[in-house]
Amino acid sequence: MKVSGRSQIAHDRREWGIRPGWKPGLLLALVGAGLFAAYLSAELKENHQPGFPLDDSWIHLTFARNIARGWGMAYNHGEPVAGSTAPLWTFTLAFFHLFTHSAMAMVIIAKLLGAVLLFVSAVFAFRIASYITENNWAGLGAGIAVATLGPMGWAMMSGMEVTLSVALTLAGVYSYLRYRTGWKSALPWMLFGLGVWARPESILLALLAAVDTLVRRFVLKQRPTFWRGFAIWLALILAWLGFNYSISGSPLPRTYFAKVRSVNLFTALASHNFPRLKELLTISITSYFVDFCAWLWRMNPVLCILVPVGLAGMVVSAFRNRRRDGLLIPSAVILYVPLVGFISPSFNASFQNGRYIGNVTALAALVAVIGIAYIRRSVRGRILREATAIMLSTLAAFNALTASIATVRNTAQAESSINRMQVGLGQWIAQNTSRDATIASGDVGAIGYFADRRVFDIIGLVTK
Repeated sequence: MKVSGRSQIAHDRREWGIRPGWKPGLLLALVGAGLFAAYLSAELKENHQPGFPLDDSWIHLTFARNIARGWGMAYNHGEPVAGSTAPLWTFTLAFFHLFTHSAMAMVIIAKLLGAVLLFVSAVFAFRIASYITENNWAGLGAGIAVATLGPMGWAMMSGMEVTLSVALTLAGVYSYLRYRTGWKSALPWMLFGLGVWARPESILLALLAAVDTLVRRFVLKQRPTFWRGFAIWLALILAWLGFNYSISGSPLPRTYFAKVRSVNLFTALASHNFPRLKELLTISITSYFVDFCAWLWRMNPVLCILVPVGLAGMVVSAFRNRRRDGLLIPSAVILYVPLVGFISPSFNASFQNGRYIGNVTALAALVAVIGIAYIRRSVRGRILREATAIMLSTLAAFNALTASIATVRNTAQAESSINRMQVGLGQWIAQNTSRDATIASGDVGAIGYFADRRVFDIIGLVTK
C-alpha cells in the first residue's frame, strides 16, 4: 500500500526512535551556552579582552578583511594567493567583515560562529546516534559527548574552521544514513563536497562513502542512489581545484607546498622515491593511528575504551542484520586518520588540538556512546542494564568535565600568549613603521591584520 510522504516520515521516526520535539535541542543549546560562557569568562579573566589561541586565526581574518575591501583572495594588495586551506570559512568571516572594521567585534563573531556550529554538530550527533541505536537517550548522550570534548571547546573559541568541518561532516553522515534514494540522496554528497572547502582532508569521507555504497549495493543487497550525488560532489571538488588554480596557478592551496609537498604520497610517486613510499605505508600510517588513539585516550579514557565496542557493534549489525547504517562511520573512524598520514603527513594527528582531524574525533565520540547503548542491550535484567549504562555515562561525563576544565584554562593561557606576542607586535609595527614597509616573518597572522603592512611570509603559507 502506498503511503504519503508525511506518513513515511512518521513511520521512519517510530522505527528509528527519532521523534519530533524541542527538548533535546534545548538541552544541547544550554550545554553549549554554558561552555561558551565558561571559556569566555576564563579568557576575559586571564587577558581582560578576547583573543585567539592560534596566530593562524588572524590569517583567516586578514584574508577576510581584504576580501571585504575588494582585494579578492590576497594577503597583500595586488598579490592574489590561494593561502587559505579553508576558503569556505574565510568567505564566511569576510561576509561579517563587510559590516564592521573592529578587530574585537570580529573576534567575538568568529567565536559565536564557532559556538553555533558546535551546537549544530551536537544536534547531528544526536540524530546519528538516535538513528543507529533507536534510542533518543543514546542520541542525547552523543550530542553532549561531542559538545563537551575538550578539543571541540577549543575549536569553538579558536576562530578556526574546525567546527565548520565537524558540522558539515556530521550533517553529511546523517544525511547519508537517512536519505538513500531519490533527490535527497544527493544531499550528503553536497555536504561532503562543501566539507572539502572547509578542510581538504574531508575528501577522504566521500571516498570512504563511495566504497561503502558499493558494499551496500553488492554485499548487503541494498539499492542506494549514487551517481546523482557523486556528480554534485565532483562538481564541488572541481570548483575547489579551479578556485585554487585561478589564483595561484596550482590546483592545491599554498599550505600544501609550504607544509607537506616534500613528504607526501604524490611527491614520492612522482620522484620514484620508494623508500619514502615504504615509510608512508608503514611508519606514517602506524604513527598516525597510534597518535590518534593516544589523543582519544587523553581526551576521555572512558570514551576511548568504548569506541571499539561501538565499532564492533556497528559492523556486526551491518552484516548480520543487514542494517541500513552501512560501514561509513566505522571505516571513517578506523581509516581516516591513517589515510591522512599516508597521503599527506604533517606533524602528527593530534597537532594543534587535533584541528586537522576534528571531524573524525567527533565521530569517534558518538561511536563511543553507541558502544554504551550496545553494552546496555547485552546486559540481562532491567536494573543491572540501567545501572551499567548510568555508571558508564557518569564515568565518561566526569572525564569530560575534568578535561574541559583543563582545556578552558589552557585555551585562555594560549590566547594570552598570542595577545602579548603576535598581536602586540602587530600593533607596535603599525605605530612605528611606514605604510610602505614590508615585514618578513614566520608568524604572519596578527602581524598582517594589525600592522596592515605588506607581509613576506618566510614559511610560504600566504605569499609566493
